[in-house]
Amino acid sequence: MRDRGFSPEVIEAREHSGEDRASFDTLRSRVDISPLNRGGSNFKTHVLIEKSNTKVEYKPSIGLALFVSIFTCTGIIIMAFNLFPFINIFDNNANTVRIGLVLFGAIFAGGGGIMYYYLYKPRIFDKRAGLFIKSYKTKLYGRTIDSSKNHIRLKDIVAIQLLGEYVQSDDSTYKSFELNLVLENGIRKNVVDHGNLKTIVKDARILSKFLNVPIWHAGNNHVEDSNTEKYLDEKV
Repeated sequence: MRDRGFSPEVIEAREHSGEDRASFDTLRSRVDISPLNRGGSNFKTHVLIEKSNTKVEYKPSIGLALFVSIFTCTGIIIMAFNLFPFINIFDNNANTVRIGLVLFGAIFAGGGGIMYYYLYKPRIFDKRAGLFIKSYKTKLYGRTIDSSKNHIRLKDIVAIQLLGEYVQSDDSTYKSFELNLVLENGIRKNVVDHGNLKTIVKDARILSKFLNVPIWHAGNNHVEDSNTEKYLDEKV
């Protein structure tokens, strides 16, 4: 039975022909189609911005900014409220409770800081540098950078991979979708992972055109969406 989450008939783009097509088909058959990043958000976390004809980059969405800010500020408020002042400095029980709340707030604030660091990390496709950069160090002109987990040569990217998964938490189940880069050696690198399918598909089309590489749907791990066919048929 064909998966209904993505349609290969409409998602295919910029495929090669002849011997190149055969080589790409062989590579595609070897590329892993399981989720690269288990989990993922149930809302749109990043927005793709076309800065120029030589650069496109992802920016955090308003939803992500609000989520991280609320998470971090909640922790800071809990810490501040319980650090100053103490209700009764002579009441050891009260102090013990407040120290516990301070630690609880610190965990919230620290978690927000960690999310900020990883989710706000720049994601840039730069033709002038010839690199995809997922790093805070983005000023690379005039330097030779080898491919790594943070810097990937654009010429090594052979396809955009899309896949979806169901994410189950303690109290809910939701769908999340990945946009990954497929390199010529078959290794995948994740770019974004969130719950807005329409945005993921639109981003894939923009990047496909920008990089001149095909889009490969990777099955959907049993994710179904009645609007998927419509999204894939839409022109960006």
